[in-house]
Amino acid sequence: MVTALFVILVAGFFACFVLDVFGRLLLLTVKLPEPAWNIVGRWTYYMCAKGQLFHPAVSQAAPVRRETELGWAFHYFIAVGWAVIFHLIFIPPAIAPLSWLNGFVFGVATTAAPLLIFMPFTGQGTFARNTLTPLMTSAILLVRHSVFGLAMHAAFIWFY
Repeated sequence: MVTALFVILVAGFFACFVLDVFGRLLLLTVKLPEPAWNIVGRWTYYMCAKGQLFHPAVSQAAPVRRETELGWAFHYFIAVGWAVIFHLIFIPPAIAPLSWLNGFVFGVATTAAPLLIFMPFTGQGTFARNTLTPLMTSAILLVRHSVFGLAMHAAFIWFY
């Protein structure tokens, strides 16, 4: 018997991996840059080690050792957290049925996290308004997270 914890870990890692492969394909095909994992790692460090959740100048802050690796690790940690939420919502006793459409909607909903938490807390503004291309940045995040939700659904249907 497969435990829920195992399913959650597999689903979180798989969905995050698919998201990363999709990001790499976007880079190789249409030259769309991938997220700056070093900045994610730097923010994670300042948040955890210094208690500085709001850090509007994090990109200009002193780099920290192995910040890129820390950013990737935090990225996968968050994906597993999303898998926990997905499990609570869609796995019996479920709030909603497990379907590709609900996976897609879940992915769309997860777009709120970078647009309303990460970007504002790192000085990029709500909905990326302080970036050079706020609408494009938001749209790219929406597409990427939609893929993430579909991959999350795909991983969970392996087990349920």
